[in-house]
This record gives sequence, C-alpha cells and structure tokens, in this order.
Amino acid sequence: MATTDSAAIRPSWGPGLRAALGTTVAATAAPYGYTISIWSSGAVLMRVHGIPPTAAVLAFVGGAVLAFGLLRSLARGALAGAEIVGHPGERAHAGAMNWIAAGAATGAAALIAELDAVVAWPLASFAATMIYVLCASAQLAFVSRRL
Repeated sequence: MATTDSAAIRPSWGPGLRAALGTTVAATAAPYGYTISIWSSGAVLMRVHGIPPTAAVLAFVGGAVLAFGLLRSLARGALAGAEIVGHPGERAHAGAMNWIAAGAATGAAALIAELDAVVAWPLASFAATMIYVLCASAQLAFVSRRL
C-alpha cells in the first residue's frame, strides 16, 4: 500500500521561489491597487455615460496625470531624501489593505460619474488617483507604525 506524504503532494516552494514571490508581491502591491482603482473608476463612468469618445478618454488620462503630478509635488521633500517607508513585508501587508484605498477611489468616481460627462471624465480620474495614492500611503504609514 502506497503512503501519501504531504510533502510529495505539495509543490516545491524552495527558498528561491518563495523569495521571488515575496519580492513580486511587495513590488506590485501599490500598482495592483491603483490598476483596480482606475479601471473601476472608468467602469462606473461608462455605466453612467456609455462608451466614451476619444476626447473623453484623453480627458480621463489628463485628470489622472494631473493628479499624479500634484502628488509628486506634494512628495517632493520625501522623494529627495533617502528614507523609504516600509520594508517589503510591510508594503505587501499594506497592499492587502488596498480594498480600503481602491474602494474609496472607486466610490468617489461613482459619485462624480453622476455629473455631466464633460466634467466627470477628468474629475473622476483625478479624484481616483488622488484618493487611491493618499489612502495607500496612509495604509503603508499605518502598517509601518508611522501614522
């Protein structure tokens, strides 16, 4: 009779693969959450306004780019210094909390979607970007015990 060894059934998670997975999870936590936020924001806008014309898509891009530029200006002092908040484990933990930041960003976009399309497309992406990045930053500060 053959014995079943649980180690034989499980895939091999050697230290190299586990380290690579941890690195990837930590590195993609914030971009993953932002992708969810910005995609969902566009989806709620399309629910209200339909498929956007090219000009509205460009306005959506412009709103997000403008918000990111403003956030970069706000973070200028921190970007110039060498201090990085959170080790990879903390960044991954903060990323697991992205439902807060992504939910807040998408909720704001859903409210903004009720406005006229000319205003809604750029304002929703601006708000989603600002809210997601600020909330994700607060999540990381909280996990790193700096908030």
